[in-house]
Amino acid sequence: MKRSLFLAATLLAACASPLPQTPPAGTPATVTAPGIRVGDTWTYRVRDGYTGLERGNQSYRVVDASPDRISVAVSGGGRLDETHVYDREWSWLRHPATNLQTFDYSPAYAALAFPLAAGKRWHARVMATDPRDGRRFPVWIDGAVLGWERMKVPAGEFDALKIERIVYLEYWEHAVRGRSVIREYEWYAPAAKQSVRREASSQYLSYLAGGGSDSGFLHVKGRDDGSGPRYVLDDWLIYELVSLSVR
Repeated sequence: MKRSLFLAATLLAACASPLPQTPPAGTPATVTAPGIRVGDTWTYRVRDGYTGLERGNQSYRVVDASPDRISVAVSGGGRLDETHVYDREWSWLRHPATNLQTFDYSPAYAALAFPLAAGKRWHARVMATDPRDGRRFPVWIDGAVLGWERMKVPAGEFDALKIERIVYLEYWEHAVRGRSVIREYEWYAPAAKQSVRREASSQYLSYLAGGGSDSGFLHVKGRDDGSGPRYVLDDWLIYELVSLSVR
């Protein structure tokens, strides 16, 4: 069922019309990184992209905004309370990978790559370190700004730039899992100083399931006897902005 729903969503996305490359009237064509202050907050409604089932609300509150980094306390949404750390351009320094645990990134994980403009693309290679055991893994990020879109979310309507990232993360667990292939979408709204909607999904190379994969991300063929590793789907989560308080 998950695979069928994911394939349907992938086909719909592929058939979608290209987004406008020209910003709405009164909005600059190039969007610079926002000024973030201690006390800024954003709350998101989290739901399962496959089933539509709610996962609760997740809140983000800025607890430190120094000249070179931003610390954000995160609570709710099905995860343990934790602190995410970003540079001043919302690139990740300490942050969970999609469907994985929290990693430290060096250089910063280029999530938004300011300044943003329709049509911009970027490619980055960073190292992720698991703070639990110090293991390090390379991460490749291919990012693109697809264009402008008017987004309606529970917090209101916003003009936003839609960002797509395809990420390859070489995290592995011996005889259990290998590379993760991650697809991330964000709709960044300058008026909110944050993304008003996010979608994140991934698949990973499983050594516990045989055969090939045809999940919509890529195709990996196992051995002829069906016992080889294959890519299997992880969660697909959707975040929509419910409320915000920024200055």
